[in-house]
Amino acid sequence: MSQPSAIDTLVTALKAVPEFDNPLTPIYAALSQERPLTLKALRQHTELLHDHVDLARDQTFAVNQVILSCNRISPMPLPILPLGF
Repeated sequence: MSQPSAIDTLVTALKAVPEFDNPLTPIYAALSQERPLTLKALRQHTELLHDHVDLARDQTFAVNQVILSCNRISPMPLPILPLGF
């Protein structure tokens, strides 16, 4: 069985990347009401913080997969891109 080409690997990786939704937005919304921000407030929102840290980690993993896939593509000239792109 042949190995998939680098471009096929990249396309597969790009398809797996979820649409970006800033995982910190709900955290900002919950904590922006707290002035000053205290440890008590952070403890009250611990579950929210943990949930969104996992989302941020998942998005980081997906982006890293795309970067690794891009690194596998050998450089090739493309006539439709401007010189130096």
